[in-house]
Amino acid sequence: MKKIKELRKNHGHTLKELAELVNYDPSNLSKIERGINQPSLSLLTKIAAVYSKDLNYFVDQYTDAEKTLLHEMDLSSQNVLSDFNFYIDGKKVSEEELEFMLELTRNLRNIVKKKKG
Repeated sequence: MKKIKELRKNHGHTLKELAELVNYDPSNLSKIERGINQPSLSLLTKIAAVYSKDLNYFVDQYTDAEKTLLHEMDLSSQNVLSDFNFYIDGKKVSEEELEFMLELTRNLRNIVKKKKG
């Protein structure tokens, strides 16, 4: 479970240190961090307490770093085309197609916003 490893490293703990803090076998904790084994609710509760996190933190699909990337990503056509390769049906999306998709998205966003009041 990469969230445990991310949390541990962000707090400067080694695997052994965290294992000691939660009274757990380091080799089994390593297997959990690598996704080989699944953590018990009891273990997650202990780790959450050590790092002052809610249990929901462990079930959210994105890590903190991934959330930051998603929220800070600039999706202007220039940035998207220079940073990413988009393909639809095996064909690379052109700048014109991307501009059209972005404009559609902006229009849909405005329609939804107006309906909400």
